[in-house]
Amino acid sequence: MKKIILAVLTLPLLLSAANIYMAGDSTMCLRKEKEFPLYGWGMPLEKMTIDGVKIHNRAFGGRSSKSFITEKRWEKITNEIKPGDFVIVQFGINDAARGDKNFYRHTDPENTYRHYLRIYIAEARAKGAIPVICTQTMFCSFDKNGKVYRSKTVEKYVEACHAVAKETGCDLIDLNTYALEKFAKLGKDASLEYYMFFAPGKYPNYPDGRKDTCHLRVSGAEFYAKAFVELAKKQNLPIAKIFK
Repeated sequence: MKKIILAVLTLPLLLSAANIYMAGDSTMCLRKEKEFPLYGWGMPLEKMTIDGVKIHNRAFGGRSSKSFITEKRWEKITNEIKPGDFVIVQFGINDAARGDKNFYRHTDPENTYRHYLRIYIAEARAKGAIPVICTQTMFCSFDKNGKVYRSKTVEKYVEACHAVAKETGCDLIDLNTYALEKFAKLGKDASLEYYMFFAPGKYPNYPDGRKDTCHLRVSGAEFYAKAFVELAKKQNLPIAKIFK
């Protein structure tokens, strides 16, 4: 009985001392001031944690589930993670890149992509950490009628995340489907406000404007960070306990 009481009393302390490691691509990674308003959604996530939680955002632009491992970026994380830490893994956008020059990062959603996701899950768990698979952020794509859509290619990578999460019993946050449903309600113009899609003269760092429907502005990063927390709490995942 004393052990149970002690465990209950120390649980908040253990949670508040947890670390979150983030392995992903450019939509998640840290950005420099000179790149403003370009932002990764891992940046605003830190403001949403309870006291004592530290986020180690190791995401890096242009990386896939494959290249993040072959470049030993993942190895650096596994050398640091401790029991009770959380690891958020989000890839897919660069995994879909094809052609000879993208051999180092391309993965097949039916095979190699799933293989690499299993590695992240297994190796995080081997260190006592809790992995969370996250589907890729949405390409903000609209058809000629102004209706948002998700390509068949992206759909395959999203489905792969669900399949591996189910197979391994790993926690899953489906940001892609969440955004798809939200953007359908928001409409084209409001949805594009989340992305690096704007006219010339709006931001000093981009005098010529930009038409990028993949990378996020500050508002887009906040949208996805809030979505992550909302879905974690809705699903009652262990990681939800370290967010406000």
